[in-house]
Amino acid sequence: MRVYAVTLTPLSPFGTPLKGDTLFGQFCWQCALNKTLVSQGLEYWIERYQEQPFAVFSSAWPHLTGPDGTDRYCLPRPALPISPPADMPRTERLVKKKQTKGERWLFVDASDLRIDLMRCQTKNDAQLFNCLCDTLPEELRWEFDTLPETVKKPVVRAEQAHNSINRLTATTGQGFDPFTLETLHFAPGIRLVVFVGVHEAALTVDQLTKGLTEIGKAGFGRDASSGLGRFAVAEPIEINWSACASSQDCYTLAPCIPPEAGFSEIFAKPFTRFGKHGSLLALSNNPFKNPVVMADEGAVFVPETGMPPQQPYIGRAATNLSRVEPHTVAQGYSLYLPLTGRTI
Repeated sequence: MRVYAVTLTPLSPFGTPLKGDTLFGQFCWQCALNKTLVSQGLEYWIERYQEQPFAVFSSAWPHLTGPDGTDRYCLPRPALPISPPADMPRTERLVKKKQTKGERWLFVDASDLRIDLMRCQTKNDAQLFNCLCDTLPEELRWEFDTLPETVKKPVVRAEQAHNSINRLTATTGQGFDPFTLETLHFAPGIRLVVFVGVHEAALTVDQLTKGLTEIGKAGFGRDASSGLGRFAVAEPIEINWSACASSQDCYTLAPCIPPEAGFSEIFAKPFTRFGKHGSLLALSNNPFKNPVVMADEGAVFVPETGMPPQQPYIGRAATNLSRVEPHTVAQGYSLYLPLTGRTI
């Protein structure tokens, strides 16, 4: 399996977070609608997905380029317990724990994807926002320097008002029935990185780029038809994943279903995916999928043998999800990075 880092540039707000399992689902729809995107056809690889995934997508994370040209990725802090030193006074321990909890971003050098918790820089939302603003032109930077700390975030969640419409009459009907939906607004100038592992026999880098480009043009996730979820795609960069692997803990880059064996401990936050079919099946009699409970991105898996898996991903696929399409699968896999410095 080859692994690529793909940089996306948001061009609009988003209605759906860019999580790995959702990216995989929408890419599969592109393959279903365009038979040339995957070799031997999507059906061939879906039948083998439980034993041999043809594509594994990570969630999207901020991608920074410093003044010296070095690239860094901003990943979520690992889901490990926060334990200040035991000899610290109780009040200071509480303050330290709150401060550490707010530092939810971990900076990783793009040239060396190993995570060392004893050396990696951590940032809170405001600090990451300031780092993003430092990359903007001088004439734009001053507009954001005066913002209050509470709104300095890489992603701002905002409520957008809607109103229920009677599709037969194209009016609001007898009354006013408003509701709100959450939209995601990215910080100015932000770029996002998505790691994608692809099976060489199924996808080439050109097919991967074309599929992601089509998603970016059509729109990703909810309300794509009204302009949400647009992004541009840069040329993928191949990563030498074998150079990253070592006898370390595994840090996941997307929601995944823990494997039944092979790991002695798992530190994770639960995430439940209440899935729904897209594209043509969104109009079926029952577009909703069965819920799937996963370990959210940023989970830490401790191998029983001290050695990580030979392949660059962990997890397993989810099946039996749909009543209208029995072949439906969900990406329960996640790419991982080696992690050191765990004190638990």
